[in-house]
Order: sequence, then structure tokens, then C-alpha cells
Amino acid sequence: MKRVLSIFVLILAGAAAASAQSLTYYFPQIAVGGGWRTTIFLSNATAAGGATGRISFATSAAAPFNANWVDEGGNNVSGGGNVIDFQLGPGESRKYVTVGDMPLTVGYAMVTANASVLGAGMYSLIDASGNIVTEAGVPMAIPLGKQAVFVDTTSGFRTGVAIANPNNNSLQIHLQLVSAGGQVLGEVVRELPPFQHFALFTDELFPGAPPMVGRLQFWCTNPMVAVALRMSPTFQFTTIPPIAIAN
Repeated sequence: MKRVLSIFVLILAGAAAASAQSLTYYFPQIAVGGGWRTTIFLSNATAAGGATGRISFATSAAAPFNANWVDEGGNNVSGGGNVIDFQLGPGESRKYVTVGDMPLTVGYAMVTANASVLGAGMYSLIDASGNIVTEAGVPMAIPLGKQAVFVDTTSGFRTGVAIANPNNNSLQIHLQLVSAGGQVLGEVVRELPPFQHFALFTDELFPGAPPMVGRLQFWCTNPMVAVALRMSPTFQFTTIPPIAIAN
């Protein structure tokens, strides 16, 4: 695991290898620009000696995800780069918000810290006047080998999934679309190279699938991180956290 974290941080930030004692969490989807804004909240609720760490951002192609992020005081904390370093005293919290001054770019984030921290992400869709159309939150994720998300594509709704590969080897991800009655409606295998990410709707993964309620289940040899989104025809949406499935 230390080698995986070290390679990831070197690729994304050009920094030294991560400590073997580091705790690691993920935000499987980050969206900036094109009307999308991402907010990250972090809090130190338990470490009496304080917590220090770093948020590293990668695009879907594993390149550095450079963007401007500001804290709760309006201070630019990334300098247009792909790293936010943070310090959290006992009981302290931080808020980091993207500045949508770029075309729509998506990817994911890795949080490493020397102590346990709490975190949540929030995705907001903004109209041309800067008003929030809709937004939803999601907790930080940990890698799992076999997962599922609930799917609802009735009444014009769409369900999408974002998956990131935090490993230094490619993943062969098996994805199955399963109906409410337990019938497998389709299965695909997608290769996801090291540290890359994809975000697709189920109708893109399974073209021609009928409107349905059910689940999308997916698995691979090494753990991955994921989150899902359910979007209405008028672009109202909510996030759907994955559930773990026994092997």
C-alpha cells in the first residue's frame, strides 16, 4: 500500500512518498467548470495533537487536475495547482470550494492525513446567473473490491456512476445491470488504467437497456472507489453511495 500511495503522490504532486502511517480516503468524483462546482469539507474530531494532510487531484486520464480552490475565508489554497495542504487543530474544520473558471473537467481526489479526519463532498449545479439549481452531498469513500449502486431510470431519470482506480496496475472491471427481479440485463468489462477514472450513465454503459429499477454491480481484483448520481430530466440530481457486496 505504501508503494501505491507513493507512486500516486509522485505522479500527481511531485512530492515525497506518503508515510506508511498515512490514512487515505477518496472522493471518486470531482467536477469543476461548465456550471459545476465541488465543495470539500474536512474536520478533525478526534486527534488531540492535530492532523495534517494533503488533498491531491487527478483528471480522468491521471494527469494533474489543476484548478483554483478557495477556503471558507475566500483564500486561494491551491494556487491553480492540483494539491491542497491542510492543518487541522483539535476540533477544527475546513471548507474548500472550486472556482469554476474553466471548461468542465472531471476527475477524483485522494486525501491523505497523519490522523483520522472526517470528510464530505458536495456537488452543485450552477445556472448562468450563479444561482444553485441543485446540489447533493456524499461522504468520503474507501476502496472496495465488489460494490453496487441502486439504479432508477424510470420517468426519464438517468443513473450514472463514477469509478476511480487508486492502484498502480490496471483494473478489469466487470459491470452488471440487474433488474428489480434479479435478472441480469447486461454485462460489460471495462479496463481502467492505473490512477485513471471514468464517469458514465448506465444508458451509455448499456445502450438499449429499458427503463428500470434495479442495481448496477461491479467488481475487480483490486479495490476501487465509486459513487453514483441519479439525475432527473430537468437536471435535478442526488448522489447515491455504493454498498459493499460479499464476494
